[in-house]
Order: sequence, then structure tokens, then C-alpha cells
Amino acid sequence: MPRSVRLLAIAAPLALAAPAASADVVISSGATQNMSCSAGVCAPTANKAVLNIGDLETLLASGNVQVTTTGSGVQADNIDVSAALSWSSTSTLTLDANESIAVEKAVSVAGTGGVVLTTNDGGSDGTLSFGSKGHVTLQNLSSPLTINGTAYTLEDSVKTLANAVAANPSGSYALASSYNASQDGTYSNSPVGTTLTGTVQGLGNTISNLGIDYTTRRKAYIGLFALTGVSASIDSIRLTALNIKAHSGRAIGGLVALNQGSLFNDHVAGIIESPSGAGGVAGGNEGLVAYSSANVRIKALQGLAGGLVGDNVGTISQSSAEGSIKCIACGGLVGDNDTGSISESFATGKVTGGDQARVGGLVSLNDDNGEIENSYALGAVSAGQNSEVGGFIGENDSTVENSYSIGSVEGGTNSLVGGFSGGWAGAIFSDCYWDVTTSGTDQGTGGGNVSGITGLTTQQLQSGLPTGFDPKIWAENPKINSGLPYLINNPPVK
Repeated sequence: MPRSVRLLAIAAPLALAAPAASADVVISSGATQNMSCSAGVCAPTANKAVLNIGDLETLLASGNVQVTTTGSGVQADNIDVSAALSWSSTSTLTLDANESIAVEKAVSVAGTGGVVLTTNDGGSDGTLSFGSKGHVTLQNLSSPLTINGTAYTLEDSVKTLANAVAANPSGSYALASSYNASQDGTYSNSPVGTTLTGTVQGLGNTISNLGIDYTTRRKAYIGLFALTGVSASIDSIRLTALNIKAHSGRAIGGLVALNQGSLFNDHVAGIIESPSGAGGVAGGNEGLVAYSSANVRIKALQGLAGGLVGDNVGTISQSSAEGSIKCIACGGLVGDNDTGSISESFATGKVTGGDQARVGGLVSLNDDNGEIENSYALGAVSAGQNSEVGGFIGENDSTVENSYSIGSVEGGTNSLVGGFSGGWAGAIFSDCYWDVTTSGTDQGTGGGNVSGITGLTTQQLQSGLPTGFDPKIWAENPKINSGLPYLINNPPVK
């Protein structure tokens, strides 16, 4: 992968969903309260307000409706859709938030009506996000969809999306509904082969059963999207039951082979088999991957492999990976963090390497100038002889801070095996920890215990945040993450 880091202009900080706060307008099954609806506009009369889903559907049956967070002398922050909503009229629903919009349940437009979504209307730091059961479906491809002032073209299949991007790579497209790609048969190359420089918004919808079998020996970029340019973004797309087999490849990723743009709130689940490197979401990342996740079983005979990203020279934040990985150089989240940064992220999957492997629960190699902070790894890590094996990282040549691992670590003859790090050179560890109870070793690195890495028992890790862990970033709860430290803005799936 190219080693240059491309800087991205990020419009909003990374916050997946509107926080549980009093300044929200909640669309739910509860009784309407502290809301005033008049002339098609529903506005709060107090910072904490509820709009009943049935009341909203009744209004949409007869005309356009705008739900806003700004009332007379009142300013709420976020709009939360926490109950399923549907209508079949020609009406348009506008959600206009001072900060964030969080869609936690299905929103379905069965007629020719439209949707307008606006975040950060007066505020900042807001995002548009979709929970695991949240998505927007528009039945008519002519229905209007506008997000933050940009009009989107609706697409309803992989092929129509690919054709649209080929015709206009800088356009703005949205997935109108979930799509089962099994009807397409197996693709022989990346379905979207044209470099995307515009925007694709998944609206929380799912593409299932996408199959790619790349048999050509010429090295190529293999994924749903081959390449994204620096101005591109792919948001809120879910890929499930993905199956990629590549007999060669320059970069292989479930969602995109090489990302130079922005990936936000995306999820990939499936299988990737490759003789070279691979990543569950992106084979290589030179841009931004935020609030994204993967549950992918990866088998990579050579090259770098990571549950989320294979080779990272960009930024990864508030993301996670699970699923098993077998490789020569691999990490539960990232293969090689090569001058990139990783923060507030975690991995839970099992990582297995052969002889002369370099494997880590989170990262295989943190290369020169790579940075990792506020992250953790839970999975078991093992490799054969002459390997570097670490519960958190295979080899650290740079900086790791405020992180921990608990997985068992095993290595063959002449291997460097450490509860936290296998090998290290010129590295800086600060407030890093490993679980001496579960790891099976009493040394922090393959070369012994070093400054900045401390062994704690499981009970100690569950009995309060370790020294150096910021309580604004980390928390503990007996019912969350088995009582171990977890990330407040990136909690584990319940």
C-alpha cells in the first residue's frame, strides 16, 4: 500500500448516535408530550419531548410534516426515531435537528413521498446514524431524498449502483432498500469497479449474499467497491453473508479494497479467502474508517490481514471486529498500522498464525510513527515456531497508550510471546495492561516485562479503571463486557 497519509476534512467529529440526554425529540410509541404541531411543523415546547408515532403517521396521511428540535424559546439537540414509522401518501417527512439524527427503527415510505434529513442545523458535532434495526426504505425510486442539502439518486440493486457510479463517479447515491445479491450470481471482479469520488448512503439497508470469485492472476483491487477517492464517502451500508475468493489481488476488502475517503457506520459479515492480504471492511485504508464493524472469517496465506482493515496508513476510530483470522501477519482489527492511527476501537476474534508469523489480538505490527490509544483486544492469539505473538500486538515499533488485552497467547519454539506485545523495538508503552489470569503468561512482552506494561488479574481489571484510563472515555459495568473496561462511545454489542 502507498505509505503516504492523506489528510481528510471531516465535517463532524465521530459520534455514532445521539447520546441519551434530556435535550432530545423522541419519535416513539409513547404519548405525545411537550410537542406542538401546527401547519405541518412539529416543534418542542420543552427540551425533552415525545412525538407519538401514530400522531405523526396521521399528519403524514394529509400533508408534508417537519419535525424540528427548535421551538419557541426552546432548543433541543437531537431527533431519535425509536419506533417503526411508515406512510403511503405523497407526503415528505423532514427531520431537522440542531445536532444529530439517530434512526433506531424502520422508516418506510410506501408511496411516492420523500424524506429530508438535516443535521447540525445551528449546532455542531452531530451525525446521521442508523442502529442495528434502523433503516430507511423508499419504495419508489423517484421519491425525493435530501440529506444536508444534497439530493440523492435512489438505487435498488448492486448492478444499478455500479452503473450509476460508472456514469458519474462524483454523484450522490442512496440504497433505497435492502437487496439480496444472490440473484446476481457470482461476480468475477469488483462489482463497482469505477473509483468512487462521490457519496453512497446505505440508509442502514443491507446487501446480502454478495459473491465474488476473482480467478485472474493479475493483481487487482477486489471488494464491493474497488477504490474510493479522497473526496468519497460510504455511509451506513451493511453487507451480510459476503463471500469473496481471490486467487490474487493487490488489496482485498469486504466493502472496499482501498479506501482513500471516508467510511462511516458500515458493517460487513461473511468470509474472505485470499493468498494475499485482506481486511473485513477495507483491504487498505488511507482515509478514515469510523464507527464501522466487521464479523468476517478471513484466511490469508500471505500478506497483511486484519478483521477490519488489512493495511492502515489513515485513521481508524471507534470501530470493532470479531471473527477468526488465519494468516502470516495479522491482527484482530488491523494487520499493519503503518504510520496510521487507531483509537477507541476493539477486537474480539481469534487470531491464528503459522510458523514465522507475526500476530496480535488487535494489531500485527504498529510500524514507525503508528499510534494506538484507548483500545483493547479480547481474543486468543497463537502461532507456530519463530513467531512474534502478543495478546494485543505482535510487534510494536512505535506508540501504544491506554490499552489492554486479556486473550490467551501461545507460540512455538523460538517465538517471542508476550501477554501484551510479542516483539518490540524503539517502542513506547504507556498505561498498557494484560490479564495475567487469562493470558497464560506472566511477562508483558516476548522479551520480558518493560516499562509501561503492567500485568493485572481479571479481578483487578474488573475492580475499577486501571491507572491512566480516562473516565470520560472508559467505564466499567458488571453487565457490560463481562465487567471489564469498555469504551463509552463504542460499547460492545449487547
